[in-house]
Amino acid sequence: MLLVVTGLLAAAAASLARNPDSKDCDDRVQAWVRAEDLRPAHISHGELRIKVNQENCSHRIDSVSLRLQLDEFSEVKYLRRGAVLPEIRKAENQTRPADFGYWGSKPNDVVYDYSEYDKAMGDSNIWAVKAEERRAWSTETILFENNPDFSRAMVTPFIVAAPAVNYPPSVEVGLRAISGNTAMSGHGLTLDLIRRHAYSQLGYHYIAVVNFTDGRMVDLPAGHTNFVPTSAPLQERRPFSWNTTFTVEDGCRNHDNLPQSGERSATMERCLPEELRSVFVAEVTLDEGNVVQRGQPLKGKVTVHATNGSTTMSEISVSFTMTRIQHWATEQATTGGDDNFSCQSESRTHGVISIDDSHYAFRKEDDNSVWTSSFHYPSCRGPVTPARPYFDFELKVPETTPPDFSSYYSSEETVLGLELSVLYSSDVAVCIDGIDKYAALDDELEKSTDSAKTEEGLWDSYTRVGQPIHTSQWRRTLRLKATVPLVVLGDISARPAEHYLKPGLPSPVILPAQGDVVFPAVHPVTIEEPLANTSARLMRAEGTFDPSNSGIHSGHWHMGGRDQPDPSRHYNQGNYAGLLWKKKLVAEERGILPAQSAGAGVAHGENADGQHRFVMIP
Repeated sequence: MLLVVTGLLAAAAASLARNPDSKDCDDRVQAWVRAEDLRPAHISHGELRIKVNQENCSHRIDSVSLRLQLDEFSEVKYLRRGAVLPEIRKAENQTRPADFGYWGSKPNDVVYDYSEYDKAMGDSNIWAVKAEERRAWSTETILFENNPDFSRAMVTPFIVAAPAVNYPPSVEVGLRAISGNTAMSGHGLTLDLIRRHAYSQLGYHYIAVVNFTDGRMVDLPAGHTNFVPTSAPLQERRPFSWNTTFTVEDGCRNHDNLPQSGERSATMERCLPEELRSVFVAEVTLDEGNVVQRGQPLKGKVTVHATNGSTTMSEISVSFTMTRIQHWATEQATTGGDDNFSCQSESRTHGVISIDDSHYAFRKEDDNSVWTSSFHYPSCRGPVTPARPYFDFELKVPETTPPDFSSYYSSEETVLGLELSVLYSSDVAVCIDGIDKYAALDDELEKSTDSAKTEEGLWDSYTRVGQPIHTSQWRRTLRLKATVPLVVLGDISARPAEHYLKPGLPSPVILPAQGDVVFPAVHPVTIEEPLANTSARLMRAEGTFDPSNSGIHSGHWHMGGRDQPDPSRHYNQGNYAGLLWKKKLVAEERGILPAQSAGAGVAHGENADGQHRFVMIP
């Protein structure tokens, strides 16, 4: 009897293996897209690849469509009208934690109780949260149909026709800008405690829509792409001048209401009164104006003028800085009663998604060049002194610099960032930080000649050759900031293109082959995220804002955010279709792949001779 039952079970298992349920085939199907980036009034070519990793699932697919869509997302957390955060009071127990020692702390620092304040970060009576996703457009077409044979991987071409409309570029964004916290999240890391907050993202993603023979339908992410907006040619270049005053900027991370920050500020003001500090003004001249084109040099000069005071200029740096202005989030917060809401993210390391950061993928075997990231915006720095208060600079505008563009939820702007290092005296440093063991050495250096200071610099690992040594300069340095407005152009085109937010414009369309194109009108759809999901992501109440308890064990940094709901999580995950397309073109140039005419109307399977073909229906 046991043998009969065992035989029946084995037969049933074999039958299931031969005829699996289509649900069991969901994770056996893979999809890839390689394609050119989208551009206004342009036909972009691409290819869809479908691979089934289980032979018994290869005949259970009735058809495959390819969808391309532009999704935009934004979220915000702000104080409700009239809400007041709990006061942070001195702790009854003044015993310091074992890891006490955040930057700027002193042995006699007071210990504070942050428990009620931290708990308030998840209080819905204090905070309001909102998130929504806007689907700007979606286009879809069938590329495989009539129960195709997927016993081998299949590849089929398609095109995307875009109207003469500028859609926003997709930018590498790793930071979620958080107001009121000294730490920020990036690349999947999220903060346990979130105060005022604004974030936005957008992405163009390909989705393979797999229809099984039993009527089921599954969406498979197949990669993401980008849009390259164009700009009108610049008619004339003229020198541009700009005067700006350097300030101590804290931007989005305004944490002055934390007692440690307040104490530090009070100490700074007592030891280095602001009214006694020098005021520094930058006079900037850009040789060919402040309208810049990617890939071109930006040349200029900055001269620093200073009033008499207790601080002295020492070094200046010039760099490109991308700013994302969260206008939707700010409007939501101010309308909801948070008049102090101000939050925007700044970065020197983010650019548009492109192949420029993937040169390693095209190296030849004999190429030993060093890989460098194109997302790091160039910068330059040099000394400035009262005797020589000027600095000439030349920076190349990176190809990955996002052109200025206003999208539905936010705006991308690039400015020229100036950072001025100014020094205060050793006596002030001792007043601020207590006993400074370097103070005596600094006093000796102040009495030394310039040549003696330069000689000392040759015996120091961190001083540039030919520069005088400043042993503990970093201990008595203020960093002041100023910006110069820039206008970054996209690719230059004489053909005008409308901005995508103008009502009544057409949207791109995806087609199986080139032919007559009829652009559909856009019908944006906005969906507000369920409040429970937004709250799960932004209203967590773990960890602490206490800087004296910010060690790893406190949970201040944590990876759990990846498990929280996030509509924008998959926007730019997976393969970048433009990189895969470039790899194909390079492989054809090097003879690794046979050259194919663009837009050929057949699909092919992958085998030794590449002859397994699937003829597409026009």
